[in-house]
Amino acid sequence: MKLTKIFLLCLISILFSCKENLNEGVISDTDTLLVNDPKRAIAILDSLEQVSSLNEKERMHLVWNRALAHQALGLSLAEDDQLMEAIVYYRTENEKVADSYLLEASYLNWKDKGEDAVKAIDKGLTEISDSVKRVQLLVAKAGVLEHQRKYDQAADVLKEALTYGMSKRQLAILNYKLGLNLSLLGDGHSEYYYDKGIRSAAENGDTALACEIMRNYADYLANNGQYSRSNDMFYQIGQMMPQAAELSAIQMSMAGNYINMHRLDSARICIDRAIKSETELEAEGFANIARRAELEQKRFLLDYASGKSVSSVEFARFFDSIMTDMQAKENTLARRQETKNRLQAANYELKLSKQRMGWMLSVAMLLLIVGGMGGYLYYRNRIRQLAEAEDRIDTLTRMLEEAQKAPVENEKGKDLPQVEDDAFFKKILLQQLGIIRLVASTPTNQNQALLKRISGISGGEIPTDSLLIWSDLYPVINRLYDNFHARLSSQYADALTEKEVQICCLLCAGFSTKEIGVITQQSDATIYVRKTSIRKKIGAAEGQDIVAYINSVKG
Repeated sequence: MKLTKIFLLCLISILFSCKENLNEGVISDTDTLLVNDPKRAIAILDSLEQVSSLNEKERMHLVWNRALAHQALGLSLAEDDQLMEAIVYYRTENEKVADSYLLEASYLNWKDKGEDAVKAIDKGLTEISDSVKRVQLLVAKAGVLEHQRKYDQAADVLKEALTYGMSKRQLAILNYKLGLNLSLLGDGHSEYYYDKGIRSAAENGDTALACEIMRNYADYLANNGQYSRSNDMFYQIGQMMPQAAELSAIQMSMAGNYINMHRLDSARICIDRAIKSETELEAEGFANIARRAELEQKRFLLDYASGKSVSSVEFARFFDSIMTDMQAKENTLARRQETKNRLQAANYELKLSKQRMGWMLSVAMLLLIVGGMGGYLYYRNRIRQLAEAEDRIDTLTRMLEEAQKAPVENEKGKDLPQVEDDAFFKKILLQQLGIIRLVASTPTNQNQALLKRISGISGGEIPTDSLLIWSDLYPVINRLYDNFHARLSSQYADALTEKEVQICCLLCAGFSTKEIGVITQQSDATIYVRKTSIRKKIGAAEGQDIVAYINSVKG
């Protein structure tokens, strides 16, 4: 049974370790997807089954990667309730410390706890010396302050970040962010940082980033009445990215500048281009109410400035169509959500059924293995017991044959040879066991009573302690073997137990270890242990003949 338990424990350990390795492998696969394909990372993480069975390390890794994917997609972290637990876990393990402060700040910001977010970043800045990580923390702090409309503080933080070394792309982004915050403050120094950001992006060959900075710079110039410079900036964007120049947002901004410069014909051309671009975008599913509202506003102003009649009917119809589309989308989304909920419930039930079936199969397999192992062990044990029983029966039968050859005791009391003495004592002992009596009454090889009694003694069903009268056997030992028992008792009575005295007497009478085991109904191993104990108690050397040693000691 011990072997079976060990086998089951090993099997269960292997199953659980394989499962743990599989879970950890799936979660680790999403590490490389967090930047390039965060949507796929979330899908993989959501597909994990039996999340409750994950160990602490796997669970924290799962929570961490899911939060990073949400952050990469610009999704809210407010629902990532276990994120703070993961942050504490990694800080305790001294892992991902800088990233933990970035995530904590983002989480608190989504929870509308901007002040706490700033404190978290400041704490990170006191603990982290790596320049790259410090820049990341400073940029995150500026973002939180900008979200709170604290543009002056955000600008100061960005200026501090610019004191560190960084790549040209990062330099362009930081100068752009600084210029943007200063422009929101009405600070004229914003133009310097806009220009610096544009140059850094252009030197890095990042045309898209350069155009993005130029577009915001152009809006800033327009807001400050520099309409001609603003349009010049838009024309530069057109030269760098012709496809971007035709977008409705840029054409509307240029139209607004022309209206303010009273160049209505140029404004009309830009409005027509903007209408065309917006129509194409709406056809592709990229409708935007804010852009459409701005477009109608500028078209309305242009018509009024040109002396044309103005009407808001078309714009109202557009809004009606938008509202109708939104209601239809809401209904569609609601139906989709219902379908999704039903599918999730069905999928959950299917997962439960698969789990139950898996556990049932595992239990059945384990029961089959246990049953097979148990049957094998039982069969092997029975075979061993039968072999031992046959061996014991053969021993008793041999002893019986030797005893039957022993001559009748010499009436004159003459000393008998040692071999005859041994056989004579065996005969007396077998008489006490009742075996000689059965042979004498019915001397046949087919005597069932004899075989049954021999089997009973060898199998332990008939206790020999109740049959052997050692008080009668000890005098026989003394008479046959030169007062062996008397000498043994006088020399070692205090050291040896009664069982050990009996074994010594049987050894003196020529009994083998196997025979002593049969007579005393003990295993061979037990007899060997008792013989070792006897040697230690009487002072004999290991492996020395016990009877010879006792006979050599003079009382």
